[in-house]
Amino acid sequence: MKRSVLLALCIPFVFSAPASADDLKQEISKIASAYMDCFSKQDPACIAALYTKDGFIVNPAGKHEIPVYYGNAFKAGLNKLEATVDDVWQIDDDTPGAMGKFRVTGKNDKGEPMDTAGVWTAAYVKQDGKWKARMLTAAPKPPEQKAAAN
Repeated sequence: MKRSVLLALCIPFVFSAPASADDLKQEISKIASAYMDCFSKQDPACIAALYTKDGFIVNPAGKHEIPVYYGNAFKAGLNKLEATVDDVWQIDDDTPGAMGKFRVTGKNDKGEPMDTAGVWTAAYVKQDGKWKARMLTAAPKPPEQKAAAN
């Protein structure tokens, strides 16, 4: 009897334990892959579905609502996103964080190439049983510094 009571008390902890780092990286990598697919379709609603209802993106220009931000990016001519997931960690038991690199390319209205690369970070939460981005930050890669002549 004592053993069954003890087992019953332990079951919730087994099922609510945080996912392993490898499992989380795999889950976040799936989200990154879906993000790139949505981007190639130029579908702001598809990208927004990967975020929580109140999710947002922050970049050097400020805080942005997802559908508006990506709608404007697609109108500007951006059409391809490449992203990597380089690191995933637990912020707390219910919130993984991740970071990686990105590159966005396209052509402006004059047909000139656009190419931006940088680093992204994100915090994720479970919503309706799925991991979703709550906040994503993106910062462009700084320009290469030329060595000063001596």
